[in-house]
Amino acid sequence: MKKTLYIAIILFALCSCRQQEVEVPVHACAMMPDGGRASACSCVLNGKAYVFAGRDSAGTYLKDLWQYDPLTDTWTDLGKTPLPKRVNATMTACGDKIYVGLGYSALRAYNDKYYRHDWWEYTPANNQWKQLADYPSDNTVDAHAYCIDNSIYVLYGCGHFQQNEVWQYNTLTDEWTLFPEAKNPANRAFGCAGGVVDGVLYFGLGFNGDNLRKWYSVLLPENRWQRCASIPGKGREFSASAATDKYVYLFGGRYFGGDMTGGEVFDTWLRYSPTSDSWEWCGTMPCGKAENQVAFAIGNKVYFGLGEDAHGKVINKLYCVEQ
Repeated sequence: MKKTLYIAIILFALCSCRQQEVEVPVHACAMMPDGGRASACSCVLNGKAYVFAGRDSAGTYLKDLWQYDPLTDTWTDLGKTPLPKRVNATMTACGDKIYVGLGYSALRAYNDKYYRHDWWEYTPANNQWKQLADYPSDNTVDAHAYCIDNSIYVLYGCGHFQQNEVWQYNTLTDEWTLFPEAKNPANRAFGCAGGVVDGVLYFGLGFNGDNLRKWYSVLLPENRWQRCASIPGKGREFSASAATDKYVYLFGGRYFGGDMTGGEVFDTWLRYSPTSDSWEWCGTMPCGKAENQVAFAIGNKVYFGLGEDAHGKVINKLYCVEQ
């Protein structure tokens, strides 16, 4: 009897795992003409994607802006920006403008004067840049920005330590407001991921000494956090993420650790459904193991690519997922 029950439990677990797997078509898009980059940032406005800064295959920090048009599958170099060179910047579109800044601007070990606090507004319609109020926090590396109801929310980021800060930027008054930390139960971390579905932010993962699997829904501006289903498998950081009207997608990333503790860069991608509060494994990325990529959604399609492989080699490939 015990043996039969044991076998039944195993079969049920295996069936459950299979139900969490789904085949999603992926195809290659035009490669980035400049050779690619890692630790860049991206956003979407009016059906086109914008990719800013990062570092190239020589390790040089960048300050240029590129546009990707999915209708023609072409890249356009929009030239150098007035912003200093940097990696791990923050970028989002809100209204008819793009907001970008933060990050880190030196190849040397972290130093206070190289944390970038500058915050800029870019209008693609007339190619105009405007510098705005500086970001008040020192936690400028790999922060995440999302536009919800015409307000911009900047979360987490890293300075000397991991943080769980949430800031609101008012695009009308050019002012920053820090939300009370007591309302945020999530771990302090960096290298997080997230996306907005139906006006709700889904956010989590990252690293704070542990590789985190926790995942939350976040109502803003209420700053109300609620636990959701944790990501299956290992925790991960530096995954690329993007959201459609149905799912939040995660691509690649890293599990920090050594050879004896399971450290690795991932070649898998998966998606989270807010409707069912569940995750689905979607397969292996065509580029192989990668981290520090970009990802963005245009309509019902999600694009991911660039970044670097497990050996630090920069990738210039872009891929499209059809939901």
